[in-house]
Amino acid sequence: MRIELSKEQYLTLVKLLQLGNWPIGLTEADHTLVSRAEKLEQYIFSLADDFEASDQIYYDKAEEYYYLSEALKETVEAIIDEYEEDVFWDQLTHKLATIDLKREINIDAPIEEKINRLFQLKARYEKYFLENGLEKIDIL
Repeated sequence: MRIELSKEQYLTLVKLLQLGNWPIGLTEADHTLVSRAEKLEQYIFSLADDFEASDQIYYDKAEEYYYLSEALKETVEAIIDEYEEDVFWDQLTHKLATIDLKREINIDAPIEEKINRLFQLKARYEKYFLENGLEKIDIL
């Protein structure tokens, strides 16, 4: 089987590989998967010349390893940074709302009531943090 890609499609695939390998490499839950993913990434990177993308990916002969150019690396890191920022605020507001929900709703309350109240509490925290950030948070 052969897959035909344009240079733009190839570079999109490269970014997707980096984004996909990023969380796998952090958790290392499955060492075999991490190794396979890295080998696949290196193989795809090795095709840079075929896609006239050697200005975006370079080979370090001493390390025998392919790397992204600084510009492409910064593009991928910007996507990761934005994702992490969004996840941070979503997780923070959700966890705080869940704590409040447990304090005020009976465990036997109907699920619809719990869900509705959770969304109300989460929205309250989202509004607060949108207006104040973390500046006014004071933890003992």
